[in-house]
Amino acid sequence: MTGASGFVGSHMCEAAHRADFNVYALVRESSSRRWLGHDWLKIHTAELFDRKALANVLKRVDAVIHNAGTLWGDYHRINTEGTKIIAEESVKAGIKKFIYISSLAAGGPGDGPYARDDSHPDNPISPYGHSKKDAEELLKKTTGKMCIVVLRFPMIYGPRDAQTIRLFRTFKIMINPSIGLRRRHISMVYVEDAARAAVAALEAPVNSGSCYNISDGADYTFNRLYKIVEKVWGRKALRIPVPFDLIMFGAWVVNDVLKGKTAFNPEQIGMFRERFWLISPERAVQELGWKPRVDIYEGIARTVEWYKAHGWL
Repeated sequence: MTGASGFVGSHMCEAAHRADFNVYALVRESSSRRWLGHDWLKIHTAELFDRKALANVLKRVDAVIHNAGTLWGDYHRINTEGTKIIAEESVKAGIKKFIYISSLAAGGPGDGPYARDDSHPDNPISPYGHSKKDAEELLKKTTGKMCIVVLRFPMIYGPRDAQTIRLFRTFKIMINPSIGLRRRHISMVYVEDAARAAVAALEAPVNSGSCYNISDGADYTFNRLYKIVEKVWGRKALRIPVPFDLIMFGAWVVNDVLKGKTAFNPEQIGMFRERFWLISPERAVQELGWKPRVDIYEGIARTVEWYKAHGWL
């Protein structure tokens, strides 16, 4: 498991352990170990660009879940070139299965309020989306050498998430700034369901080069999400629609001028110029033997409870 120390990676380690896999976590020297304190977890320290160190870890395992990547900064180097290197080393090591954790950003937005599926051509519109799509294209070159499975995820939420919590914290100040003056439609998935999807991809006998969209299958707008949080948490906040360009300017000021962090960086927010980010998990349900178990109400309730218990809210 690369990117094992992060929000999603740590949950995927636990899901793989529950499925009776022996789990090896690959982390950087500077990575936090706060979610990795399990006696069953074997931790290895290496950079994605250190081929010798990668080879030493890969010779011990049969499969790789490549979750490491970045949402901020040098997208091409980390998301594309990093994937190329670990894929090449995995082929040399005789890895049987390689699961790539990608993003709906690699496919791009839809044309209307319906979910993207395999019939829609890919059209990434952001540097992040292009870096993930380019990584997928590089992996296609190895589909005859090991079994490649690509999983595209939408917004993943749940316990340990230090990014989406900024949306929850708007309820502390009782004001919810909505993105733009028109509705934006997005897909989501609870983190434990996302983690189970990665394990299902490890176990399912699917063709090399298969690509699956993973979501809970619902269509959310930000207003709907705010209403769900209000109902689950029992807190209300004033929703204020803010013009899209003003939100972009505010994100730029916070991130580039003040060197702080918003819930999303300006490039991520820029993706919401397009209104429809919906994907269908139907093919994953049919072929991976996976389906989402946690609906949005239960997922939000678990997330708020965890944030409170850990002093994050």
